[in-house]
Amino acid sequence: MNDPQTVFTRPLRVAEISSGGRSVKITANAQECAAVASLLHLPAVATLDAQLEVTPFGKEGAAVSGTIRARVTQTCVATSEDFDTDVEAPVSIRYSTDGIDPNAEVDLEEMLASLDAEDPPDLLVDGRIDLGAIITEFLALTLDPYPRKPGTEFAGLADETGSSAFAALSALKKTKDE
Repeated sequence: MNDPQTVFTRPLRVAEISSGGRSVKITANAQECAAVASLLHLPAVATLDAQLEVTPFGKEGAAVSGTIRARVTQTCVATSEDFDTDVEAPVSIRYSTDGIDPNAEVDLEEMLASLDAEDPPDLLVDGRIDLGAIITEFLALTLDPYPRKPGTEFAGLADETGSSAFAALSALKKTKDE
């Protein structure tokens, strides 16, 4: 499997971000789209682009916000047919040199105490962030894990007589009650 850090990469040194921030437009080429599709187990990614704002955060950190737009091919879970869909995903992530180490133990009770609490910043490593990896991650988080082709309905399982398993159970219960 491909390493998400090398599939679609756009490194940015945090030290290069001015105090007013930086606007970044990124468009993946055909090879990068194919690599992202492979990484995310999609039949295809036709287009992938993002408009991002990168601003300073804290002493030596960065905040990234914006929007990702993509045209992807997914496989319908009901019919196994491929279909194309447009995806738009918001991006919001912060990095800090004193952020929480993702490998450190987490006090789940403290994190769940408030549903409105912000996520802690991710740990900034070597003074760089990879905008391509951020785009790939937020695209993955936005995709429907059980995609259905538009207009497709899941009818459920039925036996050879056309009745569902639940109808058969209901009939058994009625017979028992009588």
